[in-house]
Amino acid sequence: MRTRSLLSTSSALALLLAAAVAPRASHPPHWLSQATTTDCSSCHIPHNALGGDLNTAANNVNLCQSCHNAAGSASAMPLNNSDIASPSFLEMGTSHAFGVNPVNAAFGAASPAAAPMSSRLLGGRVVCSTCHDQHAANSADGGTPHISAPKKTTAFTSPLITSSGTYSGAIGVWYLVEISTGGAVGTARFRYSKDNGATWFASNLLTAASVALDSGVSVGFPAGTYVVNERYEFYGSWPFLRVALDSGDNATGAKMCRDCHGAWTMDYAALETFSGASQGHPVGAVLGANGRGYDRGVPLDGNGAAQGSGGADANRTNDLTLDATNRIQCYSCHGVHFADSNTTTQDGP
Repeated sequence: MRTRSLLSTSSALALLLAAAVAPRASHPPHWLSQATTTDCSSCHIPHNALGGDLNTAANNVNLCQSCHNAAGSASAMPLNNSDIASPSFLEMGTSHAFGVNPVNAAFGAASPAAAPMSSRLLGGRVVCSTCHDQHAANSADGGTPHISAPKKTTAFTSPLITSSGTYSGAIGVWYLVEISTGGAVGTARFRYSKDNGATWFASNLLTAASVALDSGVSVGFPAGTYVVNERYEFYGSWPFLRVALDSGDNATGAKMCRDCHGAWTMDYAALETFSGASQGHPVGAVLGANGRGYDRGVPLDGNGAAQGSGGADANRTNDLTLDATNRIQCYSCHGVHFADSNTTTQDGP
């Protein structure tokens, strides 16, 4: 039997409220928004919850999809059951399977060994939070950063601003931009916050076609008249990974994909020694290693041209990405979400 906390009810409530409103880089469920009610209560309820994690939905996937659907508040990242990939001649779906048993011999899949993921096989199934930490987006865990398109949180007549750049912050951040002096572009001024308006990171900035904020993020102000107190929101973030994305060799490197798919993990030497078992492309191996002569020094882009920053065709989603030590990893060739398996198109969203 649990004993009552030494905190009084009023003290405990005060602490809970403080935790709920204190701004964080990744506020549940990701950020605290001006436009919608996004705080702890968006996903959690303390009593009569529909699930063991005190969630507002009885299933982790259902909870995530309550926002991440075509019509939801996170519609920029919709993920429906119909998107689950079925690797076969049908080539259905564009996303790694979820709501499924992690063990699948056909795809060399086993239960993850890493405790952060293995402890989140809810009902023995892979769910969104098995691989994603909904409360933290850290650059140290890797992945491709993303800057969202701004949206208005007010209803004045100012034009909609734009966002651009490559996000480089250490953790995910929600940006709030507010017009502080009205007028045309070049006259109007703005300020921006990264804690939902509790404080302002920079003020009295002059509007222009492109204005650098921080962490590789820029905003653009199209021609038009901007109204005082008009507000916009957008984010710069990493993909909320539960553990660090694959890097390094197969023995000592970080393993996210390789944690479950270790049966398909091999280097050049293993591939060249037939064991009678199914073989796969080398991963965790340096491109062009050991003088074998059958690797290019640098991968070609999806269109066959030399691969550059963002790809020769400016499509980052078809780049064959190596890790920081020039090693081939699973993600060098495979996308996890929104991968359409067509190198000539831009993967969404």
